[in-house]
Amino acid sequence: MAYDFNDADSQRTGELIPDGTAVPVHMTLRPGGAGDEGWLKMTKRGDGMMLDAEFTVVEGEYARRKFWSLFTVDGTTDGQKTAVSITRSRIRAMLESARGIDPTDESDKAVSGRRIESFADLDGLRFWAVVGLEKGTDGYKDKNVLKAVITPDRREWSKLAQDSRQAAKSAPAAAKAATAAPKSNGASRPSWA
Repeated sequence: MAYDFNDADSQRTGELIPDGTAVPVHMTLRPGGAGDEGWLKMTKRGDGMMLDAEFTVVEGEYARRKFWSLFTVDGTTDGQKTAVSITRSRIRAMLESARGIDPTDESDKAVSGRRIESFADLDGLRFWAVVGLEKGTDGYKDKNVLKAVITPDRREWSKLAQDSRQAAKSAPAAAKAATAAPKSNGASRPSWA
């Protein structure tokens, strides 16, 4: 059988998305087999856990382009503890952007919308992101990363349609989280969960 590739798109050259570009993204978590239902990845030294996230631009000039970021969710060193705080702020902003929650809104609905049952609730989330550019070191090339999340209080924000699988799993999870009692600090959850 013969295959004709004349109508295929030209190969991308690997050019990076410019620093500071606002794009709508779809987040896919890449499970690492550790922690909360296997969603986390252990650090190389085994002293912390991270979320491994892939972001795919869903529309516009950079549609289908991807970039990746790691988010520390648990750790023992001072640096890791600072990184956990930054991760918590980022996840809050992701939820606010995806669910249309103003960061200053403290209503019951907003408080509930900032809760998740599991990291699985983040898999498939769509939100507005600002792309950053991280300079390569030790022979690695420059790469795009998540620089910031655009929340509804910023003029660049607009409502994004959520992936139907994400919308189906986040509504019951948010309702359940609003009524759930706090969980004990088990070994499978980060200390802040």
